Amino acid sequence: MSTAKKEGKKPSNRLLSMKFMQRSVEREMQEQMEKERKRIITEAEWVLDTKETTVSKPQIQIECQTSYLPFIQDTVTSRNSFGQFNKDIEKIKEREEAEQRRAREEEAEKINTIEDTKFSDAMETVRSVKNKANKRAQQDESETSSEEKKIKNKKSKKGKKAKKAEFMKPE
Repeated sequence: MSTAKKEGKKPSNRLLSMKFMQRSVEREMQEQMEKERKRIITEAEWVLDTKETTVSKPQIQIECQTSYLPFIQDTVTSRNSFGQFNKDIEKIKEREEAEQRRAREEEAEKINTIEDTKFSDAMETVRSVKNKANKRAQQDESETSSEEKKIKNKKSKKGKKAKKAEFMKPE
């Protein structure tokens, strides 16, 4: 009897076979299993001593590739009108687009235009090259013309002597 008093009263087998009692027993077993699993996990955890080891950051190289699409224009965040529903907003938007187009055209024109001093310098170099070419052409012409004159003079002297010989009157 002493053992029966120490253990206390136990529920009957009939009571233990009921579903609610089986569920409570299963819950208690699951809780014990979960506690055991957590204990095993905490014992198996590793701890790194970061004071002794130094971890270097990896060097990242970024490579940029140009896009095939020009993203020069900013996105427009404003009120929109679809299907000519709000004509005032459409007029404002048309004006803004025209101003932006005009600004882009002016920027392109500034890029393509040359200052007057640069243009005059460029024209002077073109003129000097042209003058040099003209002088060379004139020198070449004068050289060829002087050579031709010499050849003509030689031919004409020979021709005159020959002519004199041909047209000599008999004496």
